[in-house]
Amino acid sequence: MSSAPSNPPGSTPPVPVYWSEEKDWIVLIVFLPRYDAQDRECATEAIGYMFAYAQMTDTLMVALVGDPAADAYELLFSFSTPDNKAEFLRLLQSNDTTACEEDEILVPHQTEIDAAQPIARVLPADVMRKVTLVATMLLGGQDEAIQ
Repeated sequence: MSSAPSNPPGSTPPVPVYWSEEKDWIVLIVFLPRYDAQDRECATEAIGYMFAYAQMTDTLMVALVGDPAADAYELLFSFSTPDNKAEFLRLLQSNDTTACEEDEILVPHQTEIDAAQPIARVLPADVMRKVTLVATMLLGGQDEAIQ
């Protein structure tokens, strides 16, 4: 008998929280209303842009469910350098889809950072598919071989 932990069939193992020691974080709240297709689509597109911006600026992006009754999600971003943070925020504000007021950019509590998971484990599957498509289209334009 092995002493290695096992997971029930069909379940995924927990993701170790290796990002809890990172110091420079922001959190943005997004709503993905189940009963308003247009608002859900707009929010999904915004998350796709944010995911691409995170990739462009070497920024970690994780998430957690904020308020399930309100279909609210918290998107947490951790920055490797102050320059990457400044560039991420510049990109965020440069687009009408993602621009937000300064008071909407919050600093998460450590408990939120510790509870956060990779976005694919938190966001609904239909949203994740579209987020990935939007980010892929944005990032694909960066490669000169593709153009």
